[in-house]
Amino acid sequence: MTMNAAEHKGRVCTRLARRAVALAVAAGMLASGQVGAGAATGPALLPAAQITPGMTGIGRTVILGTRIAEFQAHVLGVLRNAGPAGDLVLFRASGAAIQGAGGLAAGMSGSPIYIGGRLAGAFSYSFAFADPSMGLFTPIEDMLKALPGRETPRSGVYPVSPFRLGGRLVRRIAFGPPNDGPAGPDTAVAVPAATPLFVSGLTPSATEALIPALGPIGLVPMAGSGQADLSPEIPLEPGSAIGVALMQGDVTAYAIGTLTYRDDTRVLAFGHPFTDMGKTDFLLTNATIFQTVRGQQRNLKVGAAGAPVGTISEDRPAGIGGTVGRLPRMFGVLVQVHDTDGGTSRRFRFQVVSSKDLTPVLAALGAQGVVERALNRSGEGTAQVGMTMYGRALPHPVVRENTFYSGSDIAARALSEVPQGLHLLFDNEFADLGPSDIELDVRVTGVRQTGTITETEMPQASALPGGTLRVRVTVRPFRESAVTRDVDLAVPSDFPDGPATLLVRAGGAAPSQAGAQGALPPSQMQGPALAQNLGDAISSFERGEKNTDVVIELVSGAQQAATSASTRDEAVRPSTRWTTPWVLTGRLQLPVMIGGGR
Repeated sequence: MTMNAAEHKGRVCTRLARRAVALAVAAGMLASGQVGAGAATGPALLPAAQITPGMTGIGRTVILGTRIAEFQAHVLGVLRNAGPAGDLVLFRASGAAIQGAGGLAAGMSGSPIYIGGRLAGAFSYSFAFADPSMGLFTPIEDMLKALPGRETPRSGVYPVSPFRLGGRLVRRIAFGPPNDGPAGPDTAVAVPAATPLFVSGLTPSATEALIPALGPIGLVPMAGSGQADLSPEIPLEPGSAIGVALMQGDVTAYAIGTLTYRDDTRVLAFGHPFTDMGKTDFLLTNATIFQTVRGQQRNLKVGAAGAPVGTISEDRPAGIGGTVGRLPRMFGVLVQVHDTDGGTSRRFRFQVVSSKDLTPVLAALGAQGVVERALNRSGEGTAQVGMTMYGRALPHPVVRENTFYSGSDIAARALSEVPQGLHLLFDNEFADLGPSDIELDVRVTGVRQTGTITETEMPQASALPGGTLRVRVTVRPFRESAVTRDVDLAVPSDFPDGPATLLVRAGGAAPSQAGAQGALPPSQMQGPALAQNLGDAISSFERGEKNTDVVIELVSGAQQAATSASTRDEAVRPSTRWTTPWVLTGRLQLPVMIGGGR
């Protein structure tokens, strides 16, 4: 798993060369007008102040495939200052396209609305459990603004001209969670037109694990199709279906929406936030629509992301914006899984958007998901895992090897150190490392390879500062004969005289200490928390305790030994290790006198 500097340089150059070729192809297609060419300038715009009830217009969206269809939009009212960045416009959609689809649907968000030939805004809100032909659109002038901060739709109840919705007369519109229901008999609740995150390439359990991770930024993962084989030459214009991808390759995660506005290479879409993260570097793709599925709460447009065509660089309350032709830099993940019992090996490659907030979560859960796919089972197992991380500013690849055991979910347990490694790569305190890739080599067997520290003794129960303590440790492997070894521990010359405690324990962190998805809580992360510089952080991560280590430590003072030591205490303890073939458990301690009672 190790690599010298020349090999590292060669591999980095090869990866950069491949990416340079891909970007050059995309740039060449842009220069030749082949990447979804659109109009040279944007359309004429209709200010929100000029929109009045009774106006009629045309909406554009994709109902099936990639062909844009039109529908009619009838303005019912304007809710002043009700949206996340200004006004919202109440409208009713009609026409053959809407009738065939069963009404407005999630995935139509961003569909442009034109009134009198001028772009007025984009469909962005719908009504849950109500007439699916009714919706709200965000005025285009608000979508064009550079919006600071993270805002949310303003709460409150807004009076409107009376209209019928679901068999009742509505006089007010309230903004709130979709499950709140109507606030009163004459009040309808509006919610953002949902933008589901379609996920493919993961097992159902891995997809489900994404829900709590992505829920806080408003994304709801659900099973979807892999990327469609679409040409990047498909015209990208207002009304076209688009994808915003967080992952691509053997694992994909993307949202489907509609392009609202295009001015040369600049584009706007959705009419509401995707993640509301502000500055972003997400992948923009074209997309195709398979079908619109009618639902009790709301309809859903089902499709697939297609060819990469650009970057989404702004994710704001009133919509998302980006550039066609410039592709984002993405973080590469390579996972090789070897089932040693079955004699099979599988390789998976996927890319994740480069973000210190999203990449560690998506890369770790994506890797866990493909391990589950490769093993085609869950449950007990032992895994030997090699992790190699690359960054454009790293002095050398970061390499970590460890062995893991789980009695119930080896796929999750095997990758429990990946979040810690990605934290070092993306969010260390010392330098921007330009993260580029992670490679994981996972070898799994159903055989239990564990052991327990059962006994420890010292031939001599005292030692002088500057001397040596000989410790005899016995480990009993699972259903095997016990193994005993003598291990020497050097006592520092400045170690204080008096009673001390010898701790003999299993290295690493026990499975019970791992949190969600097997990630260690910050208090259990070894090494980088103590680092004084980047070199220390890298070294501590690479050389940190392994689950197969017997760790022997000398602690000064009986009171200090009887309580949980602080991180600083652990950092100064003299210690040594015996690395075994087994994932260990157990913790023992012995009293020892330093200085011979002087």
